[in-house]
Parts: sequence; structure tokens; C-alpha cells
Amino acid sequence: MDASEALTKGGKNELINKTMKKLILILLVITAITESCKKYEDGPFISFRSVKNRLYGAHTLTKYTVNGVDSLSLFNDSLGLTFGFFYDNVYYYDLCNIGPYRKDGKWSQITWHWKLTNDDRTLNIYETYSSTTGIGPFGDKKTVDWKILKLRKNKIWMKTTYNNKEYFIELGPLKTD
Repeated sequence: MDASEALTKGGKNELINKTMKKLILILLVITAITESCKKYEDGPFISFRSVKNRLYGAHTLTKYTVNGVDSLSLFNDSLGLTFGFFYDNVYYYDLCNIGPYRKDGKWSQITWHWKLTNDDRTLNIYETYSSTTGIGPFGDKKTVDWKILKLRKNKIWMKTTYNNKEYFIELGPLKTD
């Protein structure tokens, strides 16, 4: 092997090493960015909609558990299953109306005043009004923090602890039956 062949092989190896270093650096950057994008335990991995835009709208309570026990029917004995998140343009705050009709057809509604805290990972209910005493963390003057586990446009999972019990809710698309 003459000197020019050795130089060419050495140049190729150097080029390969530089390319590999760049690829590793790019992969590290992508990993760091994607890990920081995953805000909620159960997703989504990344979203182009703002947190509030995914919350706003009408949703149906599809799952309600207390310490892991299905309690959806019990919830519907006290409250309606519709959650309506919206922004009040008159008073300039975010609201959520829960209700309006229970399983027996009677009117029952709760209004939450809420804000996002903890880097949009927590739904802080700082004021409530209600026509009922409610159930668990839902009712008049009950203020709690809901940890957001999953937040998609038509799928919201949250949990909270209230009176030493863990409450979990799943909200899905509005049912119009």
C-alpha cells in the first residue's frame, strides 16, 4: 500500500467517524426534545393543539372510579354525565359545567372555575357553585386539583385525591342519546 492509498483510507475512516458523531448528536437531540414533549403520563406523545383547545368543548363522563371501584352509576344518581369546558368572554375565566340531568331526569348542575397549573399538568378547580351537594370531589364549594394523565381532543383522563380516596375520571366524545 502506498502513501496515497493509506491517506484515502484514513480520510474515509475520518469521514465515517464524523458522520457517526453527527448522527449520535442528532439522535440525542431528538430524544431530548421528544421526551420533553410528553407532558402527560398516558399521552399524547406530541400535540399541535393547545392544552385549552383540547379541553374546550362538551365531553361525556365514560368512567368514574373511587379507589379503583367503578362508580359511574352512583355518579349519575347525583349528577349528569356531561362536562362542558369553555371560556367566559364576559368575566374572563375558564368554566366547566357538569350536568345538567341526572339518571332520573332531574336537573343537577355544578359549575367549576378552573385554571391550569404545574406547567399545564394540573387542572386547578379554585371555585365551584352547585345546585347539589354532589358526590366525592364534585359539589358546591369543593375545590380540588386534578392531575391530567391523558389529554386529547376527545379523550381526557384525570385523577385526584379527596378525603383520602383516589378518584379517576375518563371523558370521551359527547353522547347525544
